[in-house]
Amino acid sequence: MRLSKSILLLLTVFFALSMATTSCKTKKTKEKASAIQQDSFEHYPYWIDMMNDSNVNYYEAVAAFEKYWEHRDKPTEDNGEAKDIFEKDKSKEEKEKETNRSVDYVYEYKQFLHWKETNKNYVKPDGSIMTSEEVLEYWKKNNPR
Repeated sequence: MRLSKSILLLLTVFFALSMATTSCKTKKTKEKASAIQQDSFEHYPYWIDMMNDSNVNYYEAVAAFEKYWEHRDKPTEDNGEAKDIFEKDKSKEEKEKETNRSVDYVYEYKQFLHWKETNKNYVKPDGSIMTSEEVLEYWKKNNPR
């Protein structure tokens, strides 16, 4: 009986230590993966998937968007219009500027800017975005009848 209690105690301690080690490894792995992803933000448009994820961190999504477009020409003009594919009468400078702009991700680019503007007032201090239930509760709390 005493031997089985000792074995049980030993197994419990071993299990607890292995869980603590796994937890530390998981945290380090997540941090490393995050760092790798931060470096690849400029090469792959992670921000598209991020804006469609309800559990996304707003600040990380904006950082991914900005990093991706940091060294690229924006796919829209200053007024928000996309690249003109019909080649209306334009000056030589306008045509050159037009050809330098990317046509990739025009729709997603504009969609992200809308997402960013729409959600900026619903960001919690930790970067998560309030759910519709949380927005409703906040409104009820601040607008009593």
